[in-house]
Amino acid sequence: MDQTQAKLKYHKNKYTCMEKLDVRGKVCPFPLFYAKQKITEMKPGEELEIIADDATAKETIRKWSRLHNQEIIKIEDEGSYFRIFLKKRE
Repeated sequence: MDQTQAKLKYHKNKYTCMEKLDVRGKVCPFPLFYAKQKITEMKPGEELEIIADDATAKETIRKWSRLHNQEIIKIEDEGSYFRIFLKKRE
């Protein structure tokens, strides 16, 4: 098990993270705004689970993560919403 997997809890084939942000019902740019705000409060190495239902947010958060050197661990599609698991880097 690698370091990332060791920090994540595995439960019923789903990852759970240290921090959770539920932005369902919010449309862009708000999901990204709240995610950026939460990441700022976190320490390097901590994980954040973002739960959203705005399709634009999925791509926006993914692009923002690449530009700002944040690690996308996994994206899970849950039908009417999705989960983005993000690890804060330096």
